[in-house]
Amino acid sequence: MMAPGHQVVGFTFGVGALTLLPQLGIVTERPFQTVLFLLFVMFGSLLPDIDTPASKLGQKFWRGLMTIFAASLLIYLFIPEYIGRYREEVKVFVMLLLPVLIMIRGHRKMTHSLLFVGVLIVYSIILQQVFMIPWLYLSGLIVGVVSHLFADYITVKGIPLAYPLSKKHVQFILTFKTGSDMERLVVFSLIVWNVWFLTSTIF
Repeated sequence: MMAPGHQVVGFTFGVGALTLLPQLGIVTERPFQTVLFLLFVMFGSLLPDIDTPASKLGQKFWRGLMTIFAASLLIYLFIPEYIGRYREEVKVFVMLLLPVLIMIRGHRKMTHSLLFVGVLIVYSIILQQVFMIPWLYLSGLIVGVVSHLFADYITVKGIPLAYPLSKKHVQFILTFKTGSDMERLVVFSLIVWNVWFLTSTIF
């Protein structure tokens, strides 16, 4: 599915999570937290495509990563004393980045599997405990990633759910091609449903 479609599906999953999971709160009670939750969902809905530099998120990620590495190299060459001073910060950065770099091995592979979701859940728990990041937002990230996998699961290409145990792509019974008129119809229908649901909930 294309990036805009992933975001619409992600938003739909986010609204569904807010509705079906009372502990997350409802839209009318905590509007600011709800908006932040949905922003994390939207980011998560694009996260699995970070495995390819051609995707929207992948382009920004790899550009930013190369910038950071270039800056680190310059610091190491010309002002190496800063490396020792900020050793702990560098360690935290590497710890956060390492799982992503390990899993990137080609499009629709590791980041489109159940293993990726499991690792993300465990890693989110670690982030919550170490950095005190509210679980509300981390759960939004997880919901977004799950929505991405579902959206690609209903396309013709499918996803390797059991990777790396099996590289076979599986798909839903009814599928459509990425970028097809059917995808646009599904996305449009979800937009209409989201608008109707939110307006009826708020008003």
